[in-house]
Amino acid sequence: MATLEELTAPLSVAEVKAAIYAAIEALGVKTTSWKPGAIARTIIAGNAIVLSAFSMLQQELAKSGFIELASGDWLVVVAKEVYDVDKNNGTFASGLVTLTNTAGGVFSVGIGDVIALNTTTGKTYRNTEAFTLAASGEETVAFQAVELGADSTASPGDVDDLETVLLGVTVSNAAALVGQDAETDAQLRERCLAKTATLSPNGPGDAYRYVAFSAMTSDGQPAGVTRATVTPDGMGNVAVVVADGAGSLTGTVGDLATALGAVDEAIQTQVVPLAVTATVAAATAQAVAVTYEVWVKSTSGLTETQLGDAIDLALTNYFADVPIGGVRKVAGSGYVFTDAIVSVIGAAVGQANLIDLDLALPPADLVITADFAPVAGTFTRTVNIVS
Repeated sequence: MATLEELTAPLSVAEVKAAIYAAIEALGVKTTSWKPGAIARTIIAGNAIVLSAFSMLQQELAKSGFIELASGDWLVVVAKEVYDVDKNNGTFASGLVTLTNTAGGVFSVGIGDVIALNTTTGKTYRNTEAFTLAASGEETVAFQAVELGADSTASPGDVDDLETVLLGVTVSNAAALVGQDAETDAQLRERCLAKTATLSPNGPGDAYRYVAFSAMTSDGQPAGVTRATVTPDGMGNVAVVVADGAGSLTGTVGDLATALGAVDEAIQTQVVPLAVTATVAAATAQAVAVTYEVWVKSTSGLTETQLGDAIDLALTNYFADVPIGGVRKVAGSGYVFTDAIVSVIGAAVGQANLIDLDLALPPADLVITADFAPVAGTFTRTVNIVS
């Protein structure tokens, strides 16, 4: 059976030209006598370019009628018009940064007045809450990246300097600050298909997940859920555990201005069927420490520091996507598999550049506790460049 791709295959410029010449010759005109650059040949060439582009547009129009085939902006339109699903355009990396005052000054700071810096990537972060830092004091404050997307993700310890002048103040982040890029086509398709589960009166698991991933706070901001588990107990109760890239979700159930409160409200009002009790809770972050040594060809063109930074960022983004409770091969415990960590490191270096890799920690597949979400822990690296 022919596929839609085959049925709607666009014509190349050469194919359009050949079709036009064949049609003219079928009328008895001898086109072989036309010289190169002749007006007729030029007109046909121009028409072929326009008609080829038009056939490509026709293909996209045909594909846009099917969620599995639509892509790019066409898919965004299908998601909205057919499924009433808006594409997630990404999130700003956010998390907690600790400021330590080693001097005698006192600093009263308003929202957005302090800019912290990741000297590894050059990305910057502003405080999202006001605070006062006492002399010789310490404050842990919420910060958010200035730039949208995963490029602003910071591994633990990478937010290490200040652009704002605060004499005697140092900064550090104990946990990763994780941002998300805009949804990929595959992720948007998955969410659209999960939306159909919300039409059931029986509260299927995909319905809970779809609503959790799509929840918005009262100020119109995405709640930021990227991971969710749904567990029924068979007696009319459902436990929903959610997390963002940082391994948990901030806020309080009942406070719709917070991420957790918004997710709970959306689930209670949009999903939960009669006679069912749903409990929504934030996952607990489970830091995964990694110790590794790599040997890399000098042809990579990168320094040891650049290679190590690239690997650490790749690992941070990988752990931000591991499911709550880990990855399961069979029923039972979930894991972070060492083979997966090795693959992430290899991909960050480039398999063509990788000579050897030794993963010392974790020494074996790591069990992830139920309702815990893996996140980046301490990374200890040794990078060797071999000429």
